[in-house]
Amino acid sequence: MEVRLALKAVGFIALDVVGIPGNLAVLLLFCHLFYAQGSMPHNEFILSQLVFTNLMVTLCRGIPQALTALGINPLFSNNVCKTIIFTYRIGRAMSITITSLLSSYQCVVIAPPKPGWTWLKRWVPGHLPHAIIFLYGLNMIICPAAIIFTEAFPTNSTIPEFTLNLEFCIVVFPGHMAYVVNGVVFIIRDFVFVGLMAAAAVYVMLVLHRHRQQVQGLQGAGRKTEEASRAVLLLVSTYVLLFGLDNVLWFYTLSVSRVHPAVSDTRVFFASCYSAISPVLIVATNRKLATYFQCGSKRKTAENVPSSTKSDISQVPPTQ
Repeated sequence: MEVRLALKAVGFIALDVVGIPGNLAVLLLFCHLFYAQGSMPHNEFILSQLVFTNLMVTLCRGIPQALTALGINPLFSNNVCKTIIFTYRIGRAMSITITSLLSSYQCVVIAPPKPGWTWLKRWVPGHLPHAIIFLYGLNMIICPAAIIFTEAFPTNSTIPEFTLNLEFCIVVFPGHMAYVVNGVVFIIRDFVFVGLMAAAAVYVMLVLHRHRQQVQGLQGAGRKTEEASRAVLLLVSTYVLLFGLDNVLWFYTLSVSRVHPAVSDTRVFFASCYSAISPVLIVATNRKLATYFQCGSKRKTAENVPSSTKSDISQVPPTQ
């Protein structure tokens, strides 16, 4: 096995081993909490949607990529390829937009109670399901190429120009213009939502910093704000880092007519990394969820702590 395929196999198998069980476990935990409580806090609702979309990403790309790297070439038909790639595109797009929604929602939650913010604090929580539906619709409109141009991998291994070669399926664009336009649309969407995500995260950090200065010296207050800061920073900064690496390669692909498989593999790996490690970050920064992954006396002790029954991210009081 050549070095590229060996590295690809190790990388995607590792992502599958971490991402599929991790996202599935956290998603089932959210379902259990919703069934047990009869309701779900708003930030947990957003996180549950993020976990679901990340599970879609790891299933639709991690498994086929790992199989092809191991020399197992799945013979997908055109329709199966269209389904896999479209589901992956929607999952990745929703991962970006829901992370942006989470950051923006947290921005509204901890904002000071000024007139404009007060209206948003009342309006936003009740419209989160509508926001999720809107984001699904928006991303479906933006991703038609995944259905129109996706084909099964050719049996003779002849790859036309302006083709994204995924090694188990291909996306064949009719010309250079369609190839570039499709990429530019994705780039604009991604930069808009990542920019919104980053701006909201910066505002969150400023409010948290002011809050920490105001309550410094009060028992437990500094610790809670530190945990909230870490939760916001980890999710957003991790995505921004991987997004930057992914788009450096994406700009390179726009300048060539054929993309080398190694470049496609690396881009997919970066895009899948966030989906694989985000459940770990979610659990690590949320004591309520972490208690359910503990066992025996440790879990009972944690459940008896009042602060562990609330999500740290959404419980930071607004500054005046």
